[in-house]
Amino acid sequence: MNKRAEAKQILLELQVPPAQQSDVCCFALLALAGMSNNSAWNQASNEWLRIHDIMSWTRKHYDVDYAENSRETFRKQAIHHFRNAAFIEDNGKATNSPNYRYRLTDEMLALLRSFGGEMWQQNKDKFTEEHESLISQYASKKSMRKMPVKI
Repeated sequence: MNKRAEAKQILLELQVPPAQQSDVCCFALLALAGMSNNSAWNQASNEWLRIHDIMSWTRKHYDVDYAENSRETFRKQAIHHFRNAAFIEDNGKATNSPNYRYRLTDEMLALLRSFGGEMWQQNKDKFTEEHESLISQYASKKSMRKMPVKI
């Protein structure tokens, strides 16, 4: 399995909605973890990255070129949802600051480093116990309290 497929498998196992299992999301996860196709998951890192850095990583290591105006696509399709799922954190700068960056949370980094190893299932179970999945977060927003109405 190549790294993009492995990233998709990770997102699937972490109960991420299908829209957040796209190539954009997979490449964002791989870049944030510092993973090239030759890297082992136990070598994952969590450097602070800008959206531009994520796109550059994808171009350099996976030969997939996104136009500069795709930054908002990465932000809306991947980064926003990854933050909701506690996969990543930001550095707290103003969002319009050129120094605004993201990185994996310590818990997510530890989880990714165990992917493919004997501790993966145990670490994944612990992560999913401590953090509500995106599927259940978004499902709860869709359900509304209903009131009986007599006509």
